[in-house]
Amino acid sequence: MEKRRKLIRLVNFLVIFLIFLFYIMNKSSVGTSLLLIFLFGNTVRLVLKKADEKEMFNQRAYLLTFIMILFFGILGLRLFQIQVLKHEKFKNLAKQQSYGKYFLNGKRGKILDSNGKELAYDIDIYKVIIDPERFYPLPDRVAIIDEINQVKSITVKNLNKRLKDGFERKKRYIKIIKKIDEVDKSRIDLILGKYGIRSNEVYYEHSTERKYVAYDEVAPIVGFMGAFSKEEDRRKGAYGIERFYDKYLKRNKVEKDGYYSNLRTLLLPLSKKDNNYLQKDGNNVSLTIDYYIQYILDDEMLKEYKKVEPKSAVGIIMDPTNGKIVAMSSYPRTSNIAYLNNRAIRSQYEVGSIFKPLIMAAAYEEGVVDDNSRFENPDGFIMRHGHKIRDSDKDAIGSISPQTIMRESSNVGMSLISERLDPPTYEKYLKLYNFYDRTGIDIFGELAPRQLSYKKWDGMKKYTMSFGQGIAITPLQTIAALSATINGGIYYKPYIVDRITTPNGITIRKNIPMAKRRVISEKTSKKIREMLKLTVEDGTGRNAAIAGYSIGGKTGTAQLSGRGGYLHHEYLSSFVGVFPAEHPKYIMLIMFEKPKAEVYYKKFGAWVAAPVFKNTLDRIIKYKGITPENVATLRSEETEVQITENIDVEVLPDFRNDGIRYALLVANKYNIEISIEGEGEVVEQYPKPGVNLKDVKKIKIKLR
Repeated sequence: MEKRRKLIRLVNFLVIFLIFLFYIMNKSSVGTSLLLIFLFGNTVRLVLKKADEKEMFNQRAYLLTFIMILFFGILGLRLFQIQVLKHEKFKNLAKQQSYGKYFLNGKRGKILDSNGKELAYDIDIYKVIIDPERFYPLPDRVAIIDEINQVKSITVKNLNKRLKDGFERKKRYIKIIKKIDEVDKSRIDLILGKYGIRSNEVYYEHSTERKYVAYDEVAPIVGFMGAFSKEEDRRKGAYGIERFYDKYLKRNKVEKDGYYSNLRTLLLPLSKKDNNYLQKDGNNVSLTIDYYIQYILDDEMLKEYKKVEPKSAVGIIMDPTNGKIVAMSSYPRTSNIAYLNNRAIRSQYEVGSIFKPLIMAAAYEEGVVDDNSRFENPDGFIMRHGHKIRDSDKDAIGSISPQTIMRESSNVGMSLISERLDPPTYEKYLKLYNFYDRTGIDIFGELAPRQLSYKKWDGMKKYTMSFGQGIAITPLQTIAALSATINGGIYYKPYIVDRITTPNGITIRKNIPMAKRRVISEKTSKKIREMLKLTVEDGTGRNAAIAGYSIGGKTGTAQLSGRGGYLHHEYLSSFVGVFPAEHPKYIMLIMFEKPKAEVYYKKFGAWVAAPVFKNTLDRIIKYKGITPENVATLRSEETEVQITENIDVEVLPDFRNDGIRYALLVANKYNIEISIEGEGEVVEQYPKPGVNLKDVKKIKIKLR
């Protein structure tokens, strides 16, 4: 008996030792199993030993109590194992079963005009779905379908039969309406509520759709959306602003973690703050375009387009003091967006006599011409390199001054002026006017120019270019260059987007006027303004005059070229006008390619394009409330012009000293993203001053 007890103690000691050893070796499952066997075995041994000494009733009660204690003991040990020893393992298993990722899809950003009018934005749309297995047994299903059909026509044929078949085959999905908006959804919700539909018998699939306002007027600018990208799980911008600023406008797909109900069918709600602190919607793009001026220009262009039936037409209004595009129109239009074409940046023309102020300004700037210069034109034509250069009328015959040449639009006079500019100097000014490169406007699709080096020019090149033939440029290049001749001599980079803001209104990008370079002096610029004013008052531009207002301008009538040379009586008719003439705030370019008329001279720029300028400006004056007495208020504030080509920094400046304008200039010059918060003066910036610009990807500015 004693030997038996010793053996039992030895075995118990050995088992306890093994249990501790397994736990130390991180074999907790084996150790726990061995512990349970150890406890069970010893308990059974003790119960059997005690039971021999008890009566039958007491034996049964003792055994039942033992079994209950043993059960709860094992259960407690198991809970201890799960909650303590294997806590991380079971926590991860639970997370895999009830915790997962989900996505929040936002809306694409808005495109706004300069006054905040929405030109493009996303709207919520829904598909209406029926679950046949749940819907078919409803006693009111026919009435429900009839009432939904009154809100929006159901597109499914033989719906009752399909519902019955779906019910019998246990199908869960029939799309009955392809698209409804929020208003129709609210009406259908009332119907479902009326019949107590609350268990997804009828439900919706949500998506968004791009909505455009006044698309006829702004389509070439705003652009359109392209095909769906599987790679990015969204539609991408394909043309215009939609494409150029796609990375800012695009919606955000926010990935989040959340808890689900059984079978992962229902996402359990978290706190409102947790669901909404991330930005889901895209950023908003505000244009420099004034929609009302855009409408006026487009309307007047359309009237003339219908009247003269040209091949194409282009109109641009720009602020010459900063490069802002105020309006931009082009025809013809098409309902097929695949053929949408913004001719202001995509078409190149030999622009004709509106080119003359550019060469006249270069000649004055170089000092080869002044007010006392005279040019002999006794016959109204000259011969050069075997070609006749002639004027269209006899008003500039004799000894003519530069003012007369401009006023009467003399081709002979401009040719004689061009002889005083050698080819390298001539080309220098063409480059200063930016004719050898794109303007860099922030809209997709600008066509690259193709100009020859002066070393490849033939003998006639200088002569023909002096009156706008023999050089093909876009309308935008034309108006940007002409702006430099009348704004004081500065070439500004054109731009069409003013700023980009988050849905909360925080500015993350701000485009500012970029004075690229000085082309001519203020003195020369003033001389060109005087010539243009005289042209409208007493020259070829008289049809652009508005009584009581000071206007400058220049007509253009360029022969169109064909395969065999220039076409007879086929023209590009144009007019460029500035207002007010002394200190221009608006410069407007109007072009009509190959207009039709009963008599050939009615195709000239003075008859086709100048009246469109006049009518458009007259409506703008009324819209802005400009009277002859208050026209001086249009003059921009005198500010020091900072030419971006002169900015040359290697490290980040201290904008607390240099100001927000300089910060924007630096950011634009070196293509660095900048965000601005607040109003007032710069009080804080990141990165700190002194950081190498090569290492700076984004600048954050705080104003107060």
